[in-house]
Amino acid sequence: MAHDYYTILGLSPGRYDAAEITRRFQARRTTLLAQLADAARYQETRRELDQLHLAYAALRDPRRQDDYLPRAATDGDALAQLRGLIAASLEDGLLRYSRRQDILERGRELGLGDFQTQLLIAQVQFGAAETPVGPVAFGTHVARPTSDSRTWARLAGVGVLAATIFLFLVRWVHG
Repeated sequence: MAHDYYTILGLSPGRYDAAEITRRFQARRTTLLAQLADAARYQETRRELDQLHLAYAALRDPRRQDDYLPRAATDGDALAQLRGLIAASLEDGLLRYSRRQDILERGRELGLGDFQTQLLIAQVQFGAAETPVGPVAFGTHVARPTSDSRTWARLAGVGVLAATIFLFLVRWVHG
């Protein structure tokens, strides 16, 4: 996203009802329409009006407002700090519910989804460094499964197939 729609409307990022978005839009639009009369600022005011209309169109639906929340810069330092917080919060390898909620809130502040934060908790808790936090969020890649895990997956698939055939035959014989 190239623009911060919340800032354009004069709001802090968050969730707002449609009436508040409309009220802010109309107040800002009135100000900008008055500035159109100034020939020196005409082009700049037109651009601001265009951005204002885009912001209003994006944020007027409260269900879609989360899509336009600005994402915090999730650089390695913020991620390392979150990992440190998780590691410090572990007690005998376990994480209390209240601490987990605090970590989830901190992850939201960094622009992570709850699922991504839960994956990060699992990484720290179980030491699985190859578990991706999210390809979009941090540019990590998904580790390819090893041949051992593929072999076990195939064996599990064959087992499920064999169980299905067995149950089908039992039903056919007794049916």
